[in-house]
Order: sequence, then structure tokens, then C-alpha cells
Amino acid sequence: MLTGIPALGDAQTTTALVRVVPAHRAEIARPVPAYGVVSSAGASVQSVSLPYLARLVRLRLNPGQAVKKGDPLFDVMADPSAVLAHDQALNAAALARRELARTQALFASQLATQSQLDTARKTLRDAEQAAEAQQQLGAAGGTHTVTASFDGVLMQLNASPGDQISAGAPIALLSRHTVDTRAANVLLNVDPAQVGVLRVGDAVTLRPLAANVSAAGAPGRVVSVGAAIDPTTQSVVVAAFVPLDAQMLPGTRVAATIQADKGEHWVLPRASVLRDAGGAYVFQVDAHQRAHRVAVVPRVDAGAQYGVDGLLTPDAPVVSVGNYELTEGMAVTIDGAH
Repeated sequence: MLTGIPALGDAQTTTALVRVVPAHRAEIARPVPAYGVVSSAGASVQSVSLPYLARLVRLRLNPGQAVKKGDPLFDVMADPSAVLAHDQALNAAALARRELARTQALFASQLATQSQLDTARKTLRDAEQAAEAQQQLGAAGGTHTVTASFDGVLMQLNASPGDQISAGAPIALLSRHTVDTRAANVLLNVDPAQVGVLRVGDAVTLRPLAANVSAAGAPGRVVSVGAAIDPTTQSVVVAAFVPLDAQMLPGTRVAATIQADKGEHWVLPRASVLRDAGGAYVFQVDAHQRAHRVAVVPRVDAGAQYGVDGLLTPDAPVVSVGNYELTEGMAVTIDGAH
């Protein structure tokens, strides 16, 4: 029974026809719309480059193709200067080995000093280190095929056959298939006025914008919320991780709904909540068909519904239609009640 119910003798004689809904508590969130594009998780993108000057001979794949570890990406030919440095290092190491062997023989015959032997050994160590470094660079003569180092997608190619490629210049970008939920793979644009309610961990539902794609919403989570407005889009970038299917490849434009301010509250139709100088309030109907005003605090605006806090009585219905004409203690007739 609601508190503060007036005695029946004091009740007003006017009766209002109303519709009611049950008072119930449930989880509710504020839906924040966003639009963006599927990208590759930043932590999973790897640049493919060469440590020496080379010429691109042949491309084996096109951007957007899936690759397996070991699949050929492109063929290159090292620049003659890089090949020369490679060969010179190997030749110097071979010469140092022969020189050490000769010095050791002379030392055994007491025709070379200990100092000469130590010098020959050091020369060999230095030459072998230089040769090993050149071997790791891999600038040998002929055509060399560069392969994928992991399963993923070839995201980008920055060169064409015949191009001269500087050492360290990115030739391609590979995106790894990732399950790291901390790595963003969707970048969303959000109205700056709504960013304040977003938090890391908020639920996201993603849908492709393409008219010919009827994919079900893909669930995910917000991993970061931008702190500045993008000067081009005049929006704030919110990054999310969403496990994607074959219909949402990198580059797919998407619409998203972010569930912000999620919590458990009294869930009521928007029309149930009224406001005046005293604040927000609703009307509940007691067992004697009398309306009673109850103050509430709206916490979550979910469009057609509000999530509110207040001292509502669980077994007393809330007026959803006809509440504008009600006053405290007014008699009501519930539409459809028998």
C-alpha cells in the first residue's frame, strides 16, 4: 500500500480514465548512436620492409587478400651495392679464416709471435660478425621472395613492380587475425554532446551500412573514448573491439549503438514521467483506485523509456496515459480493467 494515502472520505469525486503499466526494475542503458569504419586492430598490424636497398620485381597478391603464414607476398632483387657489401663481408670472413690458419702454423713453428696470433683471431671474429650481419640482412644476389610471417590480411601495398625501395621503407601492411579484446578494430564517430556518458567497457552493437548486407548485430566493447574533437568530422573518435565475421571486413562502413549509463532502475514509459517546479514525478494507483504522486529522479534516457530512481511501490501500477490531468488522491478508472 502506498504511503500517505488519504482517507476515502477525503477523496476527490472527479474520476479520470487512465492507462497503467507495471512498476518493475530492470537493467536499462542509454543508446548512443555512432558511425564509423572497421579497421585493423592497431596492435595487430605489421609493416613489411627490407633492411637493404632493393628493386621490386613482382607482386604475388593484391590488397585485401587473406594470407597464410609462408605465403609469398612479393619478389625483390637487392641493389648491386647491397649485394657487393654482402659478398665483401663473406669474402673477408673467408680470408680471415685462411690468415688465422697460416698464422697458427707459423706460431707452431715459432715463426710468428703471440701478438700476431691474437691479432689474427680478432680479425676473424670481427669478419665473422660482419658476415653474420650481412647474412641476416639477406642482400644476396638474384631474386628473393618475401613471405607472410603470420596468418592475416594484406591491407596495403606501397610499391609497384620496378620501384626502387629504400632500406626500412614500408612495402606492405599485414593485419593479423586477432582475438585481443584490448586492441581496437572499429573506429566510431560520436556526437561530442553525448561523449560524456561513455565509458570504457560499454557494450557496442555493430551493423554494416551496406544495403545489400543483412548481418545481425555484432556485439563488442568500447576500449577507448577520445578526449578531443576531430577538426574534420567535428566528432569524437570512440574505439571499440568487436569480433567480426566475413561480412564486416576491414574498410566496411558501419552504424553502431553504444549502451551507456547501464544500470538497474525503475523502467517506465517516457510518457509516465512528468515534470514541474518540484521536479520529476509519476503517479501510481493504489488498491482503492486512487492516484498518488511519487517523486523520481531520471537516471537513464533510453528514448521511449526512462530509467528512474524513487520510492515507488512495486505492486502499484504507474499511470502511462492520462497522467497530465491527475492530482494527488484523485480517483481513477483504469482503461481495460475488469
